[in-house]
Amino acid sequence: MEVKWSRNFEKGLKKLNKDIQQKVRDKLKLFLENKKHPSLRYKKIQALKNEKPPVYEISIDMRIRITLQEFYDHIYLRNVGGHTILP
Repeated sequence: MEVKWSRNFEKGLKKLNKDIQQKVRDKLKLFLENKKHPSLRYKKIQALKNEKPPVYEISIDMRIRITLQEFYDHIYLRNVGGHTILP
């Protein structure tokens, strides 16, 4: 599946240190292999559940998360960072 990212995702990723950036890449790879893996804590964001398609989050660690949307032909990475990225 193709992965696309927003300008916000790109900016957020650049703000993270190199170790966290590597964790982001590793977790995205895991997500593409098995989105139901327990370490991802993959869930719908309730405040954005009415978006089409709904917005989900995956956890990189206990502080950092990625918000995303799944379309039929690609995954759109909306943002990456701490809880402040959530609505």
